[in-house]
Amino acid sequence: MSLALLVYALPLFLSAYGLKCIATSHGILTVASRWLMGGFRLVHVHGSAAILAGVGYVVLALFGALSVGEPPPENRAWPWRVVRAVIRWGSLAGAFWSWERANELIHLSTPLPTIRSTDDLTALMLVMSCFGTVAVLCFLWAMFQREAVKWDLREKRCKPLHIWWRPAAYWAPFLRQAAPFRVIYRDSAGFLHKAYCCAYHSFEHFPNWCSRRVRWLADEAVGKP
Repeated sequence: MSLALLVYALPLFLSAYGLKCIATSHGILTVASRWLMGGFRLVHVHGSAAILAGVGYVVLALFGALSVGEPPPENRAWPWRVVRAVIRWGSLAGAFWSWERANELIHLSTPLPTIRSTDDLTALMLVMSCFGTVAVLCFLWAMFQREAVKWDLREKRCKPLHIWWRPAAYWAPFLRQAAPFRVIYRDSAGFLHKAYCCAYHSFEHFPNWCSRRVRWLADEAVGKP
């Protein structure tokens, strides 16, 4: 309960603080630290830099607000789903862009990496290769969890038709090592279902690391036999 309250209250706090920075032209900006690798420090800014910092906080709050919620109903049109996704991820990119511009105004190092030499390009490629390795491991983990969804459906005498992994889905609950999926299947009576679920580890049966559970978040019958 406390985690859910924090998740829902954080966008409100960020938006309120961002509006305060814009209204008063004074606030705190998060900048990259030169003394701590990968760390950040807080700097007091005013004027245009504070306004840009406030805009960054507001759009980051928008990203947080769009990153929680229930699965979309089946009658929601695909254009609205695409618009929501564009606004969600665009707000995250806009927050970093605003903070980068604010850093440039106060002549500090930007939070985003810059490429000025061959060494910078090599370092960036190493970092990207690390992120690529993590992405591949996450994909393999999701495919492992996907089998739990198939097993759960077949145990209920249902026929899985399509199971798509939805990484970073806003409707996924905050479960440790959970993998969200979009599922289309037929039940034992032949009805077509479209559903959303999440496969996760169950630590109740520790140390059995293969113990997996499936939580169904939404399930709607959309077609007759």
